[in-house]
Amino acid sequence: MSGIDRRDFVRTLSVAAGTAALAGAPLAMAQQGNKSAAAKTMYQVFALKYAGPFDRKLAMMLFATGWAEDISIYYYIWAIRNKATGETTLVDTGSGPTWAKENNVKTFVPPEQVVARLGIKPEQVTRVVVTHMHFDHIGGMENMAFAKTYPQAKFYVQKKEFDFFVNSPLALRAPYKALQWLPGTQGLAELSKTPRLEIVNGDKVIGPDMQLLLAPGHTPGLQGVCIPTAKGTTVVGSDVAHLFRSFKEDRPSGLITDMPIWLESYDKLRAVAPIENLFPGHDAMMLNNFPKVAEDITQLA
Repeated sequence: MSGIDRRDFVRTLSVAAGTAALAGAPLAMAQQGNKSAAAKTMYQVFALKYAGPFDRKLAMMLFATGWAEDISIYYYIWAIRNKATGETTLVDTGSGPTWAKENNVKTFVPPEQVVARLGIKPEQVTRVVVTHMHFDHIGGMENMAFAKTYPQAKFYVQKKEFDFFVNSPLALRAPYKALQWLPGTQGLAELSKTPRLEIVNGDKVIGPDMQLLLAPGHTPGLQGVCIPTAKGTTVVGSDVAHLFRSFKEDRPSGLITDMPIWLESYDKLRAVAPIENLFPGHDAMMLNNFPKVAEDITQLA
């Protein structure tokens, strides 16, 4: 592809993503307006740390910033709990014990055990949202373990994400393979043969006042979860940003699939929720700066 064709291609993708962003944000806000006369479903949001801290260069987490500066990050999953019913949506599956053993991660606790610390029973978990298919977010699907632990849960992944990591040969090229845990990818592929995995194409309402928001850039089909909380509209964004600073400084991480589209994802999410209610994927502040409710668990909203 020539340089001119490549630029035209990127511009086309950016326009498409921008259109999606403009369409997605009003939907979430329209839902709020339509329910102004009635009580909304209210949710609580928890960050569950299952591994870490890990030391990284800041430039890896914040694009072209702090090449010589170290930063500590954590690996999380998130729980979104219906305040009235206790029904719970888990965001991501985390990693599994094989990954922890092979990488000598001494701080690893199986994510299912951390979920149990919150008093959540397996039958209360009705949804699992896979934000994207990197090792630390999909690894818990090795041998379909997460699906077996939560047998009542329906799983959600974006079509662009699934198609790339499951079906594209490019996903096995070095830059992408380095961030995968193939047994987890294979587990989700197996689940796709059942009705328990819904492959979503864009923004979608999946529960009372709960909406998936397509927010690519870090990966081809990353998605976040938008819900109402006591703090207002809240987005569990996972790795759409690795740090809170990304949303404030308009600077994604150094792990990029498409920078123009990633910046448009920031525009989309900032139009939906206040910046203080946009939660990233790995910031230590989620563990250290919010109320602790159980070991390695904090309440974000």
